[in-house]
Amino acid sequence: MLTLIILLLMILIPVPAMLRYMLFGRNAYRGILEGSLSAVTGVAFAFLIYWSVTGATIFDAINSSLNRISIEDMNMGAYTMLGAEPLQPDTMQLMLDNMKETTKLAVPGLLIIFCMIVAYVDYALISRVLSKSGKKISALPPLRVFSLPKNIVIGSLIVYILAYLTVNLGIIDGSLMMYNLEMLFTFIFSIQGLAVIFYFGFLKRIPKFLVVILSGVFFLTWFGQTFLFLLGLIDVVLDIRKRISQTNIKI
Repeated sequence: MLTLIILLLMILIPVPAMLRYMLFGRNAYRGILEGSLSAVTGVAFAFLIYWSVTGATIFDAINSSLNRISIEDMNMGAYTMLGAEPLQPDTMQLMLDNMKETTKLAVPGLLIIFCMIVAYVDYALISRVLSKSGKKISALPPLRVFSLPKNIVIGSLIVYILAYLTVNLGIIDGSLMMYNLEMLFTFIFSIQGLAVIFYFGFLKRIPKFLVVILSGVFFLTWFGQTFLFLLGLIDVVLDIRKRISQTNIKI
C-alpha cells in the first residue's frame, strides 16, 4: 500500500509545478526540475507521516523486508544453466548480504532519480496531450539540446564539502551520504553525456534507433556510465556542442 501511495505521489505532485512552466512558455527542463523537487518533498512528507503513525522509519520497513530474504529464496537456476558450478552456501550468503547492504544504501538516491524520471515522462505526456488540443505550450526540447547550468560543477563541490562536514559531525552515516551523492551526480552528468551522444547522432545523421540502442548500452553498464559521466562533465566545462556548432557555422 505504501509503495502505491509513493508511486501516485511521484506521478501527481509534479503536475501543478510543471503546468506553470508548460502553459506560460517557460523553460521545460526547469519545470521538470521543480516538479522533481516537489515530488521528492511529497515523498519525504509521506515518509514522515508513516513514521508518526507507525513509529518506524521507512528504513526500518526496508530492513524488515530485506531480512526476510534468505539464500533459499535466491533463484540460481539461470546461473546453473550457464554451465557454472553451484555456489557454496557461504558465498551465496555473502552475495546476499552485499546485495541487502547496497539496496539499503541506494534507496534515497534511487527515489530521487525515479522522481526525476517520472517528472520527465509526466511532462512529455502532458505536453503532447495539450499540444494536440491546440494550446500553445512550452514543449519538451529534444534531449540533444539539454544542458546543465555552468555552475553545476562548483555547486557539486560545495555539496560534497557540506556532506563531508555533515558526516564528520556525525549527523548522518558517511556511507549512506557518499553513496547517494555519487549515484545522483553520476546520473545527472550521465544525462548530459547522453545529450552529447544524441547531438552527435543528429549531427552525423545516424538513425535514431541506433543512437537509442547505443545510449542504452552505455547507460546500463558500469564502463558506459563512467564514459557518460566524464563526457557530460567535459561538456559542462568546455561546452563541446557549442564549439562544434560554431565550427560548422564558420565552415
